[in-house]
Amino acid sequence: MKAWHALVEAWRNRAELGDGAKTREIVAFQPAALEIQDSPPNPIPRWTGYILLALFAIGLLWACIGEVNIVASAEGKIIPSSRVKQIQPLEKGVVEQILVHEGEHVEAGQLLIELDSAQTTAEKQRLQGEYYQLNLQAAVSRSLLALLTQQKAEGEDTVPLTPDNLLLQVDETVLAADRSLFKRLLWQRWQQYHGEQQRLQSGLLQNESAQHAAEAEIDKLQRILPIVEKRASSMKGLHEKQYASEEEYLQLEQQRIQMSQDLVSQRYQLKQLEAERQQVGHQLSTLTAQAAAQELLKITELQQQLASLNEQLSKAVDLDAKQKLYAPVSGEVKELVVNTVGGVVTEAQVLMIIVPSDQQLEVEVMLENKDIGFVHEGMAAEIKIHTFPFTKYGLIDGEVKNVSDDATIDEQRGLLYGMHLLMDKNTIRVDGKDVELIPGMAVTAEVKIGQRRIIEFFLAPLLRHGQEGLRER
Repeated sequence: MKAWHALVEAWRNRAELGDGAKTREIVAFQPAALEIQDSPPNPIPRWTGYILLALFAIGLLWACIGEVNIVASAEGKIIPSSRVKQIQPLEKGVVEQILVHEGEHVEAGQLLIELDSAQTTAEKQRLQGEYYQLNLQAAVSRSLLALLTQQKAEGEDTVPLTPDNLLLQVDETVLAADRSLFKRLLWQRWQQYHGEQQRLQSGLLQNESAQHAAEAEIDKLQRILPIVEKRASSMKGLHEKQYASEEEYLQLEQQRIQMSQDLVSQRYQLKQLEAERQQVGHQLSTLTAQAAAQELLKITELQQQLASLNEQLSKAVDLDAKQKLYAPVSGEVKELVVNTVGGVVTEAQVLMIIVPSDQQLEVEVMLENKDIGFVHEGMAAEIKIHTFPFTKYGLIDGEVKNVSDDATIDEQRGLLYGMHLLMDKNTIRVDGKDVELIPGMAVTAEVKIGQRRIIEFFLAPLLRHGQEGLRER
């Protein structure tokens, strides 16, 4: 403790130690060498060094503690959330009416352009006519099949059908729209079937008559032939005894042979008539079944034709309807390229675009491949509008909506990934007024993907060069 007091007292009396302090005036009148020796040094360089050391220490400490944001920067443009809608014709056509102009606001469903539909309408009507005729034939065949099935189950009708009571037996659901034409066609088809049935029945009656005639002729020959044979035998005996001439004998013999052959011929004809009768009877008994089978086959073929024709008709109706181009959404007409009525437009040609109105705007940017692994959906972002410098008008906050799963190749920038961001607002404050942002404005989006200490910016190159320098090749 005593040593400490002695040290403090010596510090207080430090000015009295040595040769004693000299005033500035005394030092000024000394020789130059002694003046320099006795003059105290200037404190400014010393304090400057102290300040620099302090600033370096503070900067080093701040570099070790302080952090800065790491951002992924991507450029793109503003787009509507539902994207712009392109208006294109399905096929080549001639412009008949132009009902909008550049910059006009249109409502969803409003007619924009009408193309000449003469050819498409004619093709649609032709196919509709063919479809109607085939459908009518199918309805007639179904009705006739129902009638044939009913007749087959009930047997022969005792009362002949007429056009009116024939139509009454048809189910109302199979009647076509044109009842008069349907009735006429159905009656015509029924008459064809009924005429064939009557033809077979008439043939059967004629066959029976021919059989009766053949049986009568056979019976007559069977009765006369024994008599002729007996006369021929007697004439032969007289001829042998020279009581009759040879000519008389030959005449009777010829008559006997002729009648004998006629009997054989009539018996053969009777068998042939019996075979024909069986054949006609079989045809008559199977006529209804065969007619029903033919109608069923015809219905199947007509259904196939109707299915194919229905597809063609659907395409024709759709094509005819697409000759009128309507606005898919409400919005503003942009980039209208058609201005001449009678002008020709080609297939899939973009005639105009509709920029949707009253919709949330989005930002579409292209993210470089080096940043894709750090950007995810929901990350916060800052959006800079090129039209309005952010240093003066500020930024717009946003959020990553989605990132594409695949990359596109850019010749200059390499692989790029599409990214969409939602904006917190569709306006920006300019000179005290809110200015609406419009699709197409160029932007730069910066997504915060992490933080990094400041000192790492200086150490990273050294560490990288040090690591690379310690390797061979």
